[in-house]
Amino acid sequence: MMTQTTQTFLSVETESQLHDYCQHLITHPEITWIAIDTEFVREDTYFPNLSLIQIQDCLGKLAIIDPLKIQESSTQTHPKEALSPFINLLCDPNTLKVFHCARQDIEVLYQLAHKMPVAIFDTQIATLFLKLGEMAGFARVVKETLGITIDKSQTRTNWHARPLTEAQIEYALDDVRYLAPLYEYCLKALSPKELNAVKEECDVLLNESLYVIDPKTAGAKLKGIKGFKPKQLAIAYTLAQWRETFAITHNQPKKWVMNDEVITHMAKRPPKTVEALYKVPHIKSSSIMSYGEEWIALIDAVFEQTPEQWPQPPKKSPPPTAQEEAIIQLLKGYSQQIAIEYRLNLPSLLQQNDLLAILRGASPEKPIFLGWRNQLIGQTILAILNGQASLSIQNKQIVLTQGKHT
Repeated sequence: MMTQTTQTFLSVETESQLHDYCQHLITHPEITWIAIDTEFVREDTYFPNLSLIQIQDCLGKLAIIDPLKIQESSTQTHPKEALSPFINLLCDPNTLKVFHCARQDIEVLYQLAHKMPVAIFDTQIATLFLKLGEMAGFARVVKETLGITIDKSQTRTNWHARPLTEAQIEYALDDVRYLAPLYEYCLKALSPKELNAVKEECDVLLNESLYVIDPKTAGAKLKGIKGFKPKQLAIAYTLAQWRETFAITHNQPKKWVMNDEVITHMAKRPPKTVEALYKVPHIKSSSIMSYGEEWIALIDAVFEQTPEQWPQPPKKSPPPTAQEEAIIQLLKGYSQQIAIEYRLNLPSLLQQNDLLAILRGASPEKPIFLGWRNQLIGQTILAILNGQASLSIQNKQIVLTQGKHT
């Protein structure tokens, strides 16, 4: 049996308790949504280690699921299988899961069984429409919407430590205790079109490809490779794939072996011997001693390939014409006005390349035509380009003067 603690939350610490609790949430006719948050540790590992799961159902009942204790006491062959009832809850289409910054939680939860949650609502996306800015932290959002100040003293706490302190428990519970009313606030404050835009954006977050780890694609995420020639890209991609595979296999942070800067230096000026590796800036001598010969072999293998086998830099679009540039500057001005109003960074709202692509007939799959960007700016830009809306200056601000998009 699950036991109610004196702190008015349900403590779920065994596999049977987890099964009963999750079934309760799934089958209860009045529970249509839950607020959910996780705590995890990711300091010296590649994969995040789930430490705690907090839930408040729409009836106001709080619970803390302890995955560490559940897995420790499980008789399953693989400890993660003990969390299957929770995975079933995440995959239940009839129970909406409310997160704040869902992608971070999904990344952690996806690793449990490589299954995607369904039916989610992200309050961080929703509060974009409340003009609270992008990537708004939970504490600030709760302060500005509900007028409640949350204690953040446990932000850097060790969530793997047991037993949990009362301060840790209260901190963890706060993340769902106030997430539930925040969700209800958003439902009342947002228009149907805005809520639909949140749903579209959440659907994008549930694209499994965002969370599947493929070492072959690691090179494309490297910093500092813009302008690289094909041979340099080939070396950088090869070393990045090796690093990703090593980090996954050993469950270690990638930077422990070599960081992006080391990879890009090696790609720009490929060392020919292990001894030459010691001249690479910021490289670790211990890593050279352990893996230096392997790195040189990888670089040599790239040199043995034909140029046709090397990755090609992305093709650049022709620069804007003088007329296109004039229109782009006009649209950028209005876009900057929207960014100011909604407390966004302009590059997060749209890029100049987006505007150029729109002028040249970009497909509807462009990010600016999806989710919150489409609601804030995408359709308005199309209306301006089609002559269905125009701009003017009022009270020293750029505004739509007709055909206003709502």
